[in-house]
Amino acid sequence: MMRLRPYKPCDGDKIAGWLTDERTFAMWSAYRYQYPMTGAQFNERMNSANDNPNEFMMTALDRNGDPVGYFLLRNADYESNSIHIGFIVVNSNVRGIGYGTQMLTLAKKYCFDVLGMNRITLGVYDINQRARKCYEKIGFKPYAEENADFEFQGERWRVIEMECIAGVN
Repeated sequence: MMRLRPYKPCDGDKIAGWLTDERTFAMWSAYRYQYPMTGAQFNERMNSANDNPNEFMMTALDRNGDPVGYFLLRNADYESNSIHIGFIVVNSNVRGIGYGTQMLTLAKKYCFDVLGMNRITLGVYDINQRARKCYEKIGFKPYAEENADFEFQGERWRVIEMECIAGVN
């Protein structure tokens, strides 16, 4: 069983510890944070999110109450009933066993049922097939590709924008 709760400052160091290699960090953040990630950076982000009514930092907990995932809900648009999920990460020690699917299923439920959103968007790099398959498994579908590429150590990654619409698998 997995649960979601708002991010707490005590989560920062744990989550930062999941982003230890630079390639994973770049895929996760597009360098919107400084590498290596620290709990202090998460907590600085929390302070800005707390001042923004359209952002929510969320932590996923396993059955023992230990953090196993994190994401940021942002760009909440209450007129068009849409929101964006970003900065999605699962504890590197438990990737590949379904926690990402469980976490994002709960995130969808929260966005649709609690926040009353009709559309959820997210972006994924074309080279991150594992994440893309997870998103597709729970109902996200590609709707656009950004023209701008992200470059990492000579590789060029393209962003695929995905969406999930309420009531549509």
